[in-house]
Amino acid sequence: MFWKIVLEILILWGCYAAYMAVLVHGRGPIGGIFFYPQAVIDRVKALGLMTDEEFRSRKRFAFSLLIAWMLVLPGLMILLVNGARSWWDCCWQFYVLFLGAEFFDWLFIDTIWVALSDWWLISGTEDLNDTWHSVHAKQWKMPRLVVFSVPLAAVAGGLYWLIGKMI
Repeated sequence: MFWKIVLEILILWGCYAAYMAVLVHGRGPIGGIFFYPQAVIDRVKALGLMTDEEFRSRKRFAFSLLIAWMLVLPGLMILLVNGARSWWDCCWQFYVLFLGAEFFDWLFIDTIWVALSDWWLISGTEDLNDTWHSVHAKQWKMPRLVVFSVPLAAVAGGLYWLIGKMI
């Protein structure tokens, strides 16, 4: 089971990388503007780099896609691949898969790609970089998620458990 979970986490990493590629394709860092602090979002809109309507539309699309890969894909793995049927098995597997995926986000996306590279810098917002473009701004994300993911795992695990009872 250990290696199966590791493989599933690696699959989620690939899905997360694909998710980010879809978001920034064609628009560059502005394609992921909803992940920036509000001050940067406001500046990008003020500079005319994105309209309110485009922002709402892209944010809706991004979060719909995020929910799909962060809830649906692990659910398929847990129920269909791993065959979990108890509430506990659904909960702990979701917790491990979720934190595994979030580790990729924290280390590779937030820390290495965002904080340590200049790719995510948007012209005209350089004076706001200290609010987000720093390793220190990202350092507590993962430790907080270890704790705050417990209730999420209980809810998602309960949902998967109910779905598992129906299949």
